[in-house]
Amino acid sequence: MLTVPEGVRVPRVLVLRETAGGHVLEFEHVGVKAVRATAKRKPQQARPLTKMPEDWLPPEHEVAQANIKAPSVNVEFETAQFVDWAISKGEKRADWLAAWRTWIRRTHQRNLEAGWKPKSAPAAEDARAKWCRLHGVTVEEYEAKKGDAEWLERIKRRGVVA
Repeated sequence: MLTVPEGVRVPRVLVLRETAGGHVLEFEHVGVKAVRATAKRKPQQARPLTKMPEDWLPPEHEVAQANIKAPSVNVEFETAQFVDWAISKGEKRADWLAAWRTWIRRTHQRNLEAGWKPKSAPAAEDARAKWCRLHGVTVEEYEAKKGDAEWLERIKRRGVVA
């Protein structure tokens, strides 16, 4: 059975090919089945598009995630910027939270491209502060009595506290 799209005329005899010797091979068909072209369906929106509510805020757990994943971004400031932008432009979205996450990620990416670097780790504890912490005295107390050999010896004999 030969299948063709609907509306295509097919002659009763089809020439399939000519051979090198000049012979023509012919094919006579017994019937043609017309197949309707499938109509393309318009994709349906999963959710309707809505305008940004003026009091919109992302959930707290999303803000916490944004602070972790995009450390270069002042999330509270960028959220206010995002809401103001969406309202002023009359933007419509199906998922405002997803749009906000994209805004935060793009802001972080721009900050990285502009040369933002993470803050360095806190300075390592100096040897004196560590000794004082381990022996249960404050740095101020140590500084006040470091010339007193008897006090220093008592502290050393007492050993490590922590």
